[in-house]
Parts: sequence; structure tokens; C-alpha cells
Amino acid sequence: MLVHAATAPNAVLRTLPAPPARLWEPSLRAAWAASAAVTAAYAPRAPAPVPATGGAAADAEDLFARAAAHGDDHTIKFTDTALDVGDALAFAAARRAIELNRPVF
Repeated sequence: MLVHAATAPNAVLRTLPAPPARLWEPSLRAAWAASAAVTAAYAPRAPAPVPATGGAAADAEDLFARAAAHGDDHTIKFTDTALDVGDALAFAAARRAIELNRPVF
């Protein structure tokens, strides 16, 4: 569920400016409210430690290729969102998501 807390607002942002301008603000408010609710309900009490590689710059192309090769739609969407954020911590989160979310066949 926490993946959706990151990807939902990003999805709404990507749809703009398709809906009428009067819907932009309510759409973003709804996405952020839903994200806050999911985070409040599912977030762990303490954050996971940032891996030692968390500060290392990752090649965005390689990171997305790893997510795509993984094949899980949530892993791909989360990595895509992390690439939009663009900082080392977001890249570390994407790498961790790829590691944790093992495909089930």
C-alpha cells in the first residue's frame, strides 16, 4: 500500500493538464489526502535505515531497466516515481523496492 502513497500523486500530476483547470486543485488535494491516509495506516513506527549505497548516484537508465526486467507493475511505477523525484534517497528507495519485491510466478 505504501507504494501507492508515492505513485498516486505522481499519476495525478502526470495527467495534468488533461482535465479542466478547475479540477486540478481538487485532484491534487484528493491524491495527497489519500497518500497521507495510507502512510498513516501502513507506515512503520521507525523508518528503515538507508543502505550504505543510498548516497551513491545511480544511473537512472540502469535503475529503470532493472525495474522493468523485474516485471512487477508496482516496482516499475515506484521506480518511475523515484526517477521523477531524482535524488539519491529516492534512487535508494527504488533499489530497495526492486530487492524486496521479488516476483512470484
